[in-house]
Amino acid sequence: MLKKLWSHSAAAVKPGNMPHTRDPHRWIVFGIISSIYFLVYFHRVSTSVIAPDLLTTFQTDATALGFMSSMYFYAYAFEQPFVGYLADRLGPRRVISLWTIIAAFGCLIFGFAPTIGWASVGRAIIGFGVGGVYVPAIKAFSQWFEKKEFSTMIGLFLAAGNLGALMATTPLVWTAQAFGWRASFHVIAGITLILALVSLFLIRDHTQMQSPVDSSSASESLSPRKVPPSIVSVLTSLRFWIYGILLFGIAGTYFTLQGLWATPYLMSRFDIELTHASKINMLIPLGFITGSPLWGWLGSRVFRNKMTLYLCLLIILITMWTGLIVSHIPWGIAGVMIVMFVIGCSTGGLFTILWTLIRESTPGVLLGLTTGLLNPFPMLGIAVLQVWTGAILDRVGQIDGIYPPEAYRHVFSLCLAVIIGCLVIALLARKKLFQDG
Repeated sequence: MLKKLWSHSAAAVKPGNMPHTRDPHRWIVFGIISSIYFLVYFHRVSTSVIAPDLLTTFQTDATALGFMSSMYFYAYAFEQPFVGYLADRLGPRRVISLWTIIAAFGCLIFGFAPTIGWASVGRAIIGFGVGGVYVPAIKAFSQWFEKKEFSTMIGLFLAAGNLGALMATTPLVWTAQAFGWRASFHVIAGITLILALVSLFLIRDHTQMQSPVDSSSASESLSPRKVPPSIVSVLTSLRFWIYGILLFGIAGTYFTLQGLWATPYLMSRFDIELTHASKINMLIPLGFITGSPLWGWLGSRVFRNKMTLYLCLLIILITMWTGLIVSHIPWGIAGVMIVMFVIGCSTGGLFTILWTLIRESTPGVLLGLTTGLLNPFPMLGIAVLQVWTGAILDRVGQIDGIYPPEAYRHVFSLCLAVIIGCLVIALLARKKLFQDG
């Protein structure tokens, strides 16, 4: 049954089966959904820069604040299979619009929260709401854009999200200082609600634009009899687990560096202040924003085999992680800045190419479900590796109140081992599991 399930993938995503891939409405779909995804990443990292304000407002400690912030990720990861199922059944437009309304409601609760407990509730609702964007977006783009365009569009989509992460740093600090963090989140809630309503009333699902002939043809080619939309059949596929492991490793190492240890590592190694280190850390998401659309375009226009490109990017990433571990990197801090930018750039390409491979090897009727089941893997990778690397730092211990550079070398050695593991798995699974893109 599994062979039949995956053997229909080429027919399911063939441009000829999608009659409206040249319709200008697809750009409205992409633009509105990308604008909403901008807010997904914004909310993901927003609490880090207003943490001092939250500690003062709620008179709480770092443990409670960490729990409050983590509620986003737990709610986000928990619902992904459900969101994927609904994206297949209800269509991307309804899921994205309704879930974004939920996110706006959570943002409002967070802004008005009288206690850290209520702030945790608001944060969880935000996570639940924005968790209904990525999976339906992949479904929508697979319907509206041709196979050769998909890599580029996913790259641009991921870049839009990381641009939101950048806006949640210094610009959010300025806004919170000028108007207060509560007023800032009230405004963000209003913007989120407006985008949700724009999505609901201005965009259309691909099936709504099809002619009756096209609809019947698509229905026949993707009938449940031929491609059964079964959770069991997806979870018992070796291909599914290979994809999940690769997402786990790439996302876990990237966000462990960019979202947790890059700034303190720079402060420890080069004895620089927080502001200076945080600005250098911004090179990582800037690299991601550059690399996602660039490698996506190259993967669809230049490289005939996407899997070969994926392996090359893994090798580049391994080289860069090795550069962080060595004691004397060429050009000192400038060399580290180059390494961090390239890490972001190559990781952006890896995400883009991997999601493209997933799309090309998954039947359209199963794309939402499969994406929903795969999307928790990156979150799980982030959670596991951040805890693991923190334990490594504590095992080495602090010197004069900071972790020494040697401690971070141990952390980065673990990340390097994970990336090498991803390369080995990709090489072993190359012929058996991945189709030529």
